[in-house]
Amino acid sequence: MPPEFGATPWGRSWTRTVETTAASGPNPLLPKARSLARNHCATLTTEVGVVTAKVVASSDQFSVRIELPPWSEETKKDAERLIAKSLAVNPGLAVGDLPDGLEADFTAAGIAFTVPVGEQVATCDCRTRKRPCAHILATLYALSMRVDERPRLAVELRMDSAAAAECADPDWIPLTDLDPGTFYG
Repeated sequence: MPPEFGATPWGRSWTRTVETTAASGPNPLLPKARSLARNHCATLTTEVGVVTAKVVASSDQFSVRIELPPWSEETKKDAERLIAKSLAVNPGLAVGDLPDGLEADFTAAGIAFTVPVGEQVATCDCRTRKRPCAHILATLYALSMRVDERPRLAVELRMDSAAAAECADPDWIPLTDLDPGTFYG
């Protein structure tokens, strides 16, 4: 059975930002954060450089905002080159998917698509003084799950929207474009 968080190398990198091995001891907030993410208590909205979430915990709702620094122009060009090369070698991927080997290419090139927790600008409107709080951690776990489902999101978070734009799937047809009378008939 695949892991719940970090089933792909893309999501695993985001999970590692939360579950760092550099910590002096286990973080007691991680089980609660995993539970919140597992139970879909964190509703994410992502855009370039920003992840926002509404996290519902104990019948209270908390707003989380995580800002991620964009890549430099040079890093963007290197990332685009690696993506183009990888997609040329791996035709037929689903829209939003990236090959797992590309993550290793990013690492070898020194391109980090994740941002360590200490370098993120993360805010939560809860009253907990310890940062990152369980709500921020739950948001990062939920992000890890979302990146597992759609690896391209890991790259889109750090690039401007023009560079992150992808081609539409030529095999996908909106249901509204189908005529039920002729389709079944």
